[in-house]
Amino acid sequence: MNRLIVNADDFGLTPGVNKAIVECYQRGVVTSATLMVNGRAAVEAALLAADNPGLGIGLHLNLTSGTPLMPPGSVPSLLGWDGAFPGVKQALWRLTTGRAKAHELEAEIKAQTDRLVGLGIRPTHIDSHHHLHAHPRLRTLIRKICPRHGITKTRGFHMSARSPKAMAVKMAAKLPAAGEALKTPDRFSGIEVMGDRDMAAAVRRELAKPGYTLEFMCHPGYADEQLSGATSYNQPRQAELMRLLSAEFAAVIDAAGVQMASFAAL
Repeated sequence: MNRLIVNADDFGLTPGVNKAIVECYQRGVVTSATLMVNGRAAVEAALLAADNPGLGIGLHLNLTSGTPLMPPGSVPSLLGWDGAFPGVKQALWRLTTGRAKAHELEAEIKAQTDRLVGLGIRPTHIDSHHHLHAHPRLRTLIRKICPRHGITKTRGFHMSARSPKAMAVKMAAKLPAAGEALKTPDRFSGIEVMGDRDMAAAVRRELAKPGYTLEFMCHPGYADEQLSGATSYNQPRQAELMRLLSAEFAAVIDAAGVQMASFAAL
């Protein structure tokens, strides 16, 4: 029997995102979420997680958007002129060229991990905003830091998607990194339908082969004013929410006879 982990990214981004993720969990669709500890609604997300203990919670490591948890003066190589993370393209350039200093990356990863635990979460796994943890430098640091907090599982990138974004992520994930690898689900999906949102068909295709664990990534949210101010990916989040709560999506899961799980089951 296949196991299906439906992970909602960006828990803690805004109250509307939190509301959507919890609604999907309570409807039996989402099984897991990753919390953005520097999000404006991170504390609310932790309180909601405590009220919904069956929802697996991991760390959504964020080095591309918003402000760091470390004092900006202590991690300058990770930040733009305004003291905020500089966006995914600039973050990737800094990682690849070595401009992002290892000790500053380590300090911020540790700070975000400590913050998640400090919010009362026992993290099930780690992934990252904009899939930055596929980069070998970050994978090396994550392997060093996260097991100290009992985090031994992470999002993998073994997937069939062939979009330019998916191919770039897969290529990065194949580059060598130091340290013992964290455990991952057998397959990953969801990146290929961002913006298109034929989510039921994507899950149906992935579950056609028996006997493996699939992580399906999603980004449900209510496209309110706060979300519009927090990210450019706003209206599609509400479309994702409607897809996840649709009868079609539920029917695909029922027909597959899949076991719904979180990363805790790996």
